[in-house]
Amino acid sequence: MAEETKVEDKTVEAAEAAAEVKEEVKPNPLERKVEILLDRKEVEKQVAKGLRERGKKARFHGFRPGKAPAAMVAAAYGREVEYDVINKLAIDEYIKKIEEGKYRVSGMPDIAPTEGAPADADKISFTATFEVFPEVTVPDVKDVEVTKYECELTDENVNKTIDVMRKQRATYNPTEKAAADTDEVTVDFKGTLDGEAFAGGTASDYKFILGAGRMLAEFENGIRGMKPGETKTFPVTFPENYPSKELAGKTVEFEATLKAVGEEVLPALDDEFAKSLQIESFEKMKNDVKDNLQREVEARLQARTKQSAMSALLSVSDFPLPHAAVEEQRQALIHDAVEKMKLQGIKLQPQDIPASAMLQEATQRVRLGLEISTLVEKENLQGTDEQVKALAENIAKSYEDPKEVVDWYINNPQHKAELAAVATENNVVDWVLKNAKVKNEKIPFENLMADRA
Repeated sequence: MAEETKVEDKTVEAAEAAAEVKEEVKPNPLERKVEILLDRKEVEKQVAKGLRERGKKARFHGFRPGKAPAAMVAAAYGREVEYDVINKLAIDEYIKKIEEGKYRVSGMPDIAPTEGAPADADKISFTATFEVFPEVTVPDVKDVEVTKYECELTDENVNKTIDVMRKQRATYNPTEKAAADTDEVTVDFKGTLDGEAFAGGTASDYKFILGAGRMLAEFENGIRGMKPGETKTFPVTFPENYPSKELAGKTVEFEATLKAVGEEVLPALDDEFAKSLQIESFEKMKNDVKDNLQREVEARLQARTKQSAMSALLSVSDFPLPHAAVEEQRQALIHDAVEKMKLQGIKLQPQDIPASAMLQEATQRVRLGLEISTLVEKENLQGTDEQVKALAENIAKSYEDPKEVVDWYINNPQHKAELAAVATENNVVDWVLKNAKVKNEKIPFENLMADRA
């Protein structure tokens, strides 16, 4: 008896929980329904016409093509033809209703027979259920804080960049000295795990620059200080996040022979160095480097500021979203992710990705897209031809023939449209900066350039 009581209690709890869940399901404020009435005689007329067309080509055993009795054709194809006719007429009527009501529809409709519709000898009733896009107003951002990022490009930054270019063109002279950072070393090595060689752990005449970080730090420590001809055995512990599961977090032993050391020789910073880079003089090279860095700095600052502005728009956005639009965006993001993984050699199908994946990003993209569209329309923020040309000219500065590049953008409709979209987005960012609370924040050059986002 006590056991029965427990079962009853659990049943009651389950029922109460189900009731609570049911209460939480809110009606979709963007859902709309329209009634579609089809004339039964018109349906029958179209079905008869469709069966006649089928009958002309239909093949039945014992009859020549197109000579089968109408009753036989109707028995074989009647349901299919009726479905096609009703489907076409219902969609045509749905489109008329949408145009009459001036609905801004999101996604495909669900058209089904009207539940509980009274029997009507003359009409067939359907209900089309669909979502519409919400009414979006210009957002109020006056109380929202937006960060405008700044960075000063100094001569030191320019000189360091030139030093990197210089090191990329270094030569290496053979030496008998002990291996040190910046030297090019040639090594034979063999790695073993528990006494057994492991895949990828053996190489001959392997060259790398000591201290450049191309090899594991412990491996470089083992080589540092060795002299040509010297052989040495030392342990190396692989990081926990190492791609190879066999080696991740494991300690192995390497036996290495240093075969040669090359001492770094840097080219002189003069006109000859510039000419090796197809630039007429060192002074011009330095100016070009500065100009290119300045463009890169501005682009990165603009990207960071844009991100802050878009976050500001999202923070004041409060309107319902059509589920269809969000799902369409989510599927697009999943498709892009699958394609990127394919390029990395990872085989993955869209159905392998959880339903919740990409949902937040898809939601934000749809919300931001509707917000921006509203701003562009109501605040007249569409990119102008002058802005598009200015963007093209800025891109063209780093090319040998700037005019040719500008013409390539301006005279190609697709490329021009891409720049117009960028100009429009810039206008939106400027609008946010003009109307929100702006906080200026300086970023060190090194931090800005290290940011891969």
